[in-house]
Amino acid sequence: MSNVIEGYFGPQKTQRMNAVTYARDFEKTRPLSYNQKFATFFELCNDAASGTFEVVIIAFPEVLGDTYDELVSNLWLASKAGLLVAIAGDGSGGANKR
Repeated sequence: MSNVIEGYFGPQKTQRMNAVTYARDFEKTRPLSYNQKFATFFELCNDAASGTFEVVIIAFPEVLGDTYDELVSNLWLASKAGLLVAIAGDGSGGANKR
């Protein structure tokens, strides 16, 4: 991945880990099927096996799912890939508000 960054993570901010960011275009992906909508995220989870990064950073929870089921499924996939998920915001002003 070309967008790998290095930073300090963990509760004490002392553990050095590599991270990658993940984002998606809500308007373009919302009408797609689950597999199409998150194809890039699935690739990211597969790439995590290379050990290049350990953390995926997202802006807010809605990035990982338009529904509760999508969110939980994608968190499970990240966990299965051994990824720590860092969420920058709470989504209170997120793109899913209509």
